[in-house]
Amino acid sequence: MDADFFAAFNKDLRHPTLWKQFHEQQRQKKGLSGPTTTTPLPEVDAEWLFWEMMRISRTPDPYMFPALQKLRASGKFLMGALSNTTKFPEGHPYNKDETGVRSQFDFFISSAHTGLRKPDPKIYEVAIQEMNALAKKRGLEGVKPSDIVFFDDIGENLKAGKRAGLRTVKVTLGKTRDTVKELEKITGLQLLDDVDKARL
Repeated sequence: MDADFFAAFNKDLRHPTLWKQFHEQQRQKKGLSGPTTTTPLPEVDAEWLFWEMMRISRTPDPYMFPALQKLRASGKFLMGALSNTTKFPEGHPYNKDETGVRSQFDFFISSAHTGLRKPDPKIYEVAIQEMNALAKKRGLEGVKPSDIVFFDDIGENLKAGKRAGLRTVKVTLGKTRDTVKELEKITGLQLLDDVDKARL
């Protein structure tokens, strides 16, 4: 989280090959053919962008967060988080769980603290072992990978989860109500308020 970190982040943001791939993907989505025109690389304040991403990502989702609270309150499920994270500087307020999101989980596996990141298969093994140990601690039978439902918004992470034997659900950003509806089907619990159901 020093000047070198942000310099490397800025370099990644200005990687010409990645931008070319991005523009090609956008053209394909729009059904355009022919050569991709060269677009000047954007000037980005990497440090500002990083902290803005961190700020926004700390805002609890209006549909997922209440659903997590209801699942936790039901006492029927073991809940773990498997997150690609970063270590914040000592004393930084983001080191605290001010939003209460982490406290909804029975365990929280942080990539920055384990040295493993999704989609590395080893991090899924750690999560399965953690879930299994927690189940046994609570007097339950052992957990098989297929007993675990893994939610993520990134395709590569979901594919790796599926290869690990987990059931997977794609979270589409901006459509988390749909994800909660899927979660209702899986759990059999009402997790959306009636007002939210009417919007669906």
